[in-house]
Amino acid sequence: MKLKFVLIISFSLSCLYATAQQTTNYTQYNNVVMPINTAASFLTQQPQVNVVGRYQWVDLEGAPTSYRLAASLPLVKSDLRVGINLKHETAAVENVGEASVFVGKSIRLAAEDYLALSLGAGVSYYNGNFSRLSVSDPSFANDLKETDGMLSASLMYYRPEKFYAGIAVPRLTFSKLGLSSKAQNYDVNNLYHFTAGAVFALGNDFDLKPATLLSYAKNLDFQANLSAMIYLKKTFGVGADIRTQGEMAALASLFVKNLNIGFGYQFATSSNVQNPVFSNSTYEFSLTYRFGKGFGGLL
Repeated sequence: MKLKFVLIISFSLSCLYATAQQTTNYTQYNNVVMPINTAASFLTQQPQVNVVGRYQWVDLEGAPTSYRLAASLPLVKSDLRVGINLKHETAAVENVGEASVFVGKSIRLAAEDYLALSLGAGVSYYNGNFSRLSVSDPSFANDLKETDGMLSASLMYYRPEKFYAGIAVPRLTFSKLGLSSKAQNYDVNNLYHFTAGAVFALGNDFDLKPATLLSYAKNLDFQANLSAMIYLKKTFGVGADIRTQGEMAALASLFVKNLNIGFGYQFATSSNVQNPVFSNSTYEFSLTYRFGKGFGGLL
């Protein structure tokens, strides 16, 4: 009986999560941009792989987890590059994810300024194993499995190792675009992102790296993030992220040759409906590996 109660509570929370997470992003967008805007693959000339793991509400059974993987590869003797962008999220008995491939091109606007465009296509999926909640309650008798085609588009204006600003539509589902004849029981809103970042030298040893991420989806709350990190000798950085939904995060980053290791700890700064029941603490880990010459700077 106790286990059933916990699962039902987890399921109720997962319903909230499935809606809210449509605009919930990881806090390490300051260093890991490509999963949000695939045109950011042009911020480096090297092939690269990004991995982000997010563990939310860590003391609650069935709490949400999220994993992202984005990788890009430049095509030889061209301004084109190709890549993949994957996301998988779980909450209690629900699994949601996306898988897409993309191709991008960069053009030079001035001596140091560039514009990159990326287009992608793939599939989103939803799997609700509701029968696990109860073997006797008919309300949970039927599982739900659905897939939907999706398109993506990203645009980024940038100056290598200096700054970037971009807009992205990482998920335009066929059902929302009217391209699918099949009705979807799991309603997934289209997403829209604006992201920007820059690096400012503070003397010989220190650099300041501010960044922002704005996200919007129809019928959901607009979300704004603002972060800043200070780096020592372009190797170790610490900083913080502030989110409009009443959350903050402490951030840390370490560059070791071709590898960037990131960590984030997010917590609530204001009371909300979940606070009296469980901790809102969220942990994040990220890895970025660049092949060849590796990192030439902090972007």
